[in-house]
Amino acid sequence: MSRSEARVIPTIVMGTFDPETRWRDPDLAKLPAMPDKDRESIVLCMDELLFPFCGPDDILYTRCKIDPKLYEYLNGLGFSFHSHYNFDLNDEQSSLPEPDVFKQCMFSLASDDQQREVMLTHNEKQLSPYAITADTEEYLRAEGSLGSLPNHETVKYVNSKFYSNRILTRIGEKCYGTEVNSVGEVQAVGNTLLKRGAYLLKDPFGVSGKGNMLIENEAMQRRIAKHLDKQESRGFRSQFLLEPLLRKEIDFSSHWFIHKSGERDFISVQRMINQQQNYGGSIRADEALLLLLENAGYFDTMEKALRILFEDGYHGFVCFDSMILEDGDIVPIVEINARKSMGLINAYLDKGWKTYGHSGLLTFLSLGLPEGFTFGKLLDALHVSGLLFKGKDEYGIMPISSNTVMVNEILTSRRISAGIQSHRGMPKGRLYISVVGRNDEHRSELIVSLRQVLADLSIKVYN
Repeated sequence: MSRSEARVIPTIVMGTFDPETRWRDPDLAKLPAMPDKDRESIVLCMDELLFPFCGPDDILYTRCKIDPKLYEYLNGLGFSFHSHYNFDLNDEQSSLPEPDVFKQCMFSLASDDQQREVMLTHNEKQLSPYAITADTEEYLRAEGSLGSLPNHETVKYVNSKFYSNRILTRIGEKCYGTEVNSVGEVQAVGNTLLKRGAYLLKDPFGVSGKGNMLIENEAMQRRIAKHLDKQESRGFRSQFLLEPLLRKEIDFSSHWFIHKSGERDFISVQRMINQQQNYGGSIRADEALLLLLENAGYFDTMEKALRILFEDGYHGFVCFDSMILEDGDIVPIVEINARKSMGLINAYLDKGWKTYGHSGLLTFLSLGLPEGFTFGKLLDALHVSGLLFKGKDEYGIMPISSNTVMVNEILTSRRISAGIQSHRGMPKGRLYISVVGRNDEHRSELIVSLRQVLADLSIKVYN
């Protein structure tokens, strides 16, 4: 239901989220960050969010088996696709996956002989990745031709924040960022920026708040400089983008597709809900925002950027993160994501509700799960409460992922059963949902009702 009628070749849809960690050079210095193994497992299971890109003949290839109840539910809403996976975490007879195997890139997992045989029997000839990494290219070499994709080095180049910063100058727009290549330059440029206010220190491949730091004073800058200086003394390179903290009013993103011929398709503008520097959700922009952008020449500016992306060797999906400042100025390019994106997923979800005039808010809740919880209990509770979205002309909550909720609970339970480890506190999960409501107020009411359902199930909500 979500793919173009012109696309008739069966397609493999798959990928690993957070490709930025795979594009990033290993010899670059890192900003301080707290390790979060629960988050890592959740992100590895986000690949099931790619189902809106599938048609009835396509294969969604995921790391873990989608919960059968969720698969049946999505099918009932018209999202029909074949499902293949590497791990069935609910199968207690299967061995617990080794951490180093479990966290491999999907394209590495898909390259083993057994899975290749499964895919070839379906005669797939086309690949639609979430993002192109070095592992994608290795998979393509093993499988032969699965359609034409840009090469990995080009994709890595255009996804860097340095590229996003430079393209503003190339299209004649105001450039806010300053590139630095040493801890000394961080301090020199940072001192200048701090005279005017706080600034953002950005890793060239940071994503959704990870790898971005808000520097508010010289004391904080000194601590970060000391952290980076230690890494430089061990041979690492400091490479960052410094930008003044802009007073923004609206975060939004525009989504496009560049064909191999260079032709460009506009897909959607999505209003973004951000929590500080972190992604919080996406919803289709209303007509007022689209008209404002049209009158301000935003789409003409994007056409210039798209032409340069194509000239630099890229084709495929692209997302431009943008913002409107409190004074009304538009920053057309904050970052470029030359890959699929959360806003694009929401745009493809919305295609299913277009005939009913609906649009959904794609968002998530961070959860702490009680012992013995199963995803089926959540679906049942939503159904009993009347909150579960059933399509057509109704409203409600549409769960769109199962393993992002369950992976840490299942792995923890099985490790404890195997005597491998104990676990302190509640296993963490993340529930991705589409909130289909009449308007913003109604969607907020639906989320409040969802929180109550979760509380009744003894689930903690952290955001």
